[in-house]
Amino acid sequence: MKSKRTCRWIYILIWLLAFAMVNYPIGAWASNKLTPFILGFPFSVFYFWAAYSLLILAGVLLAWKVMRD
Repeated sequence: MKSKRTCRWIYILIWLLAFAMVNYPIGAWASNKLTPFILGFPFSVFYFWAAYSLLILAGVLLAWKVMRD
């Protein structure tokens, strides 16, 4: 069983990676792909929608984990 401290670090790492996905230079590089459309959206819109959704989910999980313990 993982310790509480290890779980917190995992959630913090996930949040930092998600935060990096929406900021320069990773966000600018990753959102400019040649694939024009995914699920009917331009790729850059889909990328930022997915990245911000992951960032929000990771933030909520991190807050829930910290408040719970």
